[in-house]
Amino acid sequence: MNFYKFSKLSVFLYLVIICFSTTDLLAQKQQAEESASTSKPPSDVNPEFEKIKSRVSYVPGIKVIRGETHVIVPEQEVNCPAGSIFTFNNGDIQVLNRRSSDGGKTWKQVNNYFGTTTYQYPEPDGEVVSFHQGTDSFGKESYFPEKQEAFWWETDQKGIFEAVFFRSKDNGLNKVKDLATIILPESFSGWKGILCRKIVQINDGSLLMTIYIRNPKGGINEQLFRDIVIHSSDRGKTWNYLSTIAFDMAPSQLGEGFNEATLLALPDGKIHCYMRSGASCQASLGSDNNNDSDAKMPFGLGKQTPIYKSVSVDGGKHWSSPSPITTHGVFPDVVQLENGVIVMSYGRPGNWLTFNNNESINWGPVIPFYNDLYPPDCSNYISISEVAPNVLLAVYPRTNPNDHWQSELVGTYFKIKVMTE
Repeated sequence: MNFYKFSKLSVFLYLVIICFSTTDLLAQKQQAEESASTSKPPSDVNPEFEKIKSRVSYVPGIKVIRGETHVIVPEQEVNCPAGSIFTFNNGDIQVLNRRSSDGGKTWKQVNNYFGTTTYQYPEPDGEVVSFHQGTDSFGKESYFPEKQEAFWWETDQKGIFEAVFFRSKDNGLNKVKDLATIILPESFSGWKGILCRKIVQINDGSLLMTIYIRNPKGGINEQLFRDIVIHSSDRGKTWNYLSTIAFDMAPSQLGEGFNEATLLALPDGKIHCYMRSGASCQASLGSDNNNDSDAKMPFGLGKQTPIYKSVSVDGGKHWSSPSPITTHGVFPDVVQLENGVIVMSYGRPGNWLTFNNNESINWGPVIPFYNDLYPPDCSNYISISEVAPNVLLAVYPRTNPNDHWQSELVGTYFKIKVMTE
């Protein structure tokens, strides 16, 4: 009997040793695989991901492979979180005050911040220019992932506005503060506006930028937002009114007007403008009024309205009638990849990407890549940038489901392939 008990104990100990040995070997193998996968930056999207159906979306001609998702800015208390990203000429990527020089593998905190209104001249010039974005109109920096907007103020001259402007000669490592003058028609005196999204350079070397603007004391068409274009031929020192992109909407589509525009200058001289027209805050789970479907919201914030697109073929002087390209969305961002594919991001509810090849009428695939619990302060503000050839990095806030005032900024990589028959 004692021998039988001893034998059972021996067998048990033997099996435990085998189990631990096997587990240790599996752990070592997994660690080795992870080490191998992390030896490359996440911008070098793992080719094995293309074999995983849940990571691949496509339409004829375009295939999109979703890569890794990484936390870039740790969780913190923030009002109205927003993604912001810029890729410098030397390949460095900056998200708020975090910077990566190795394709997103590591991030270090830096002293300077460049947001969504940044442009860098091609080499050998390489000067970086940007409107100030933050919580203070006079140049105080904010390193929190808030919805960064560039504010301006009116001078004592009608139609003359000013804004804080930054310049850098060393890929954004250091910058100096400047002052930009914005000259609008006198009819815009007293109007309120926000400089939004990207500065772009057009074929004659000058710069374009958009402002969304409204007159809070005007009639119904003036109270709604409109998107206008300003133009600079002196490297951002002075900006002059160039044109109005869009300002009127059919009553059946009435939202808050056109705002949050972003520009895309194409090599052939065409300029695309993508614009928000509504907010759909009422549809968000965490909205202040989510339990009252009849609650009155300003500017039609409860209405689902599309992202609109308008095109200029004469350097931004005239624009086509806006046409809807999505069913909903806010804060659009757009890039054209090295392979020619145009990518647009937009949000609320959820985070979305959509793709267009060769300026087709149709867009696709349409990818919802993140859905969160929407906090009462807004969210779903995304920014995108090409961080490697045909690799996109989408940066967006991810809210703590147990505390809607705590958010982190994360980035998801996407590799976009043009498929030939």
